[in-house]
Amino acid sequence: MALYRLFCIALFVFFFSGCAEEQFKANTDVQQFQQITRETEKVKEGKDGMVQKPTAASLETMDVGDYILGPGDLLQMTVFETKDLDSTVRISSRGQISLPLLGTVDVKDLTAAEAEAKIEDLLKAGYLQDPHVSLYIKEHVSKQITMVGSFKNPGTFDYLAKRKLLDVVAIAGGVSEKAGSAVYITRFDEKTKKNINYFVDLDQLLRKGNMEQNIPILGGDVIFLPESGQCFVDGAVRKPGTYPLRSGMTIAEVITLAGGLAGYADSDKIKLIRYMGDGKDRQILSLTYNDLQGGVGDSLVIKDQDIIFAEASSSGTFLSGSGFTLGFMGTGVSYKDPRQ
Repeated sequence: MALYRLFCIALFVFFFSGCAEEQFKANTDVQQFQQITRETEKVKEGKDGMVQKPTAASLETMDVGDYILGPGDLLQMTVFETKDLDSTVRISSRGQISLPLLGTVDVKDLTAAEAEAKIEDLLKAGYLQDPHVSLYIKEHVSKQITMVGSFKNPGTFDYLAKRKLLDVVAIAGGVSEKAGSAVYITRFDEKTKKNINYFVDLDQLLRKGNMEQNIPILGGDVIFLPESGQCFVDGAVRKPGTYPLRSGMTIAEVITLAGGLAGYADSDKIKLIRYMGDGKDRQILSLTYNDLQGGVGDSLVIKDQDIIFAEASSSGTFLSGSGFTLGFMGTGVSYKDPRQ
């Protein structure tokens, strides 16, 4: 009887070994996969060519005189020839300010530099020989900033004073758990009368402390923080599911997040599947466990919507089970698929 039972088990193993079918067939290798990805990204960069990557140094030098004055703005005026004319005034709802000697002065829709020149001309016409006026905008109330996307408290906020990106992120309550790693800032350029779009690497700023990304924010800016990308892990892994992506996350990191390979995984058939755009075939790359350990896993950066699928090994599936049930002529042989 024991010999017969062993024969049944051997027959079952032979039958089962042919049941594990490969789910995804590879159609590329590592070199081709990376090359096609680079070419696709170049095309995307060309389409997004209007998005700039500013540095703090370049934006710090922006001419504050380009700011258009409006109702509610608080101005501090300094007249270098005499302190008696120094004053702090707020622009009225009609766009006017009240100044010593001059009375009411209309500054609506003027830049700070234009308002300075206008006040100097008025003082020169009746009071001072060669006046020099400086206007400092203490509160930028006439223009607001808009925070949209994955902030904890998105909304529109008054721009009271000169602020940087981290300041306004704090005003919006910080970023949410689903926040991505990039911020897009839309800014209206008074000179060209067009919107300029800036890209900031939020991951570099918040996680790596790169203060060059902490750029100045101006009144009227719209700050958009999209949700993070995500990838999908399925097949013979311990914790299949959907995982949010951080900047620069690799396939080795994602598999680690998914708990690693299951005992029934085929370590020679780990698939990375990438969507390449409308009308294009998905690229399917097959990797081995040795590839991942040998450095390839740390060089393959995962993109939004990538799928990582670990194929199952037939023998691994069988040996990893908790038993099996054949119930054939009273043999009592049992088997349970660990994936169930």
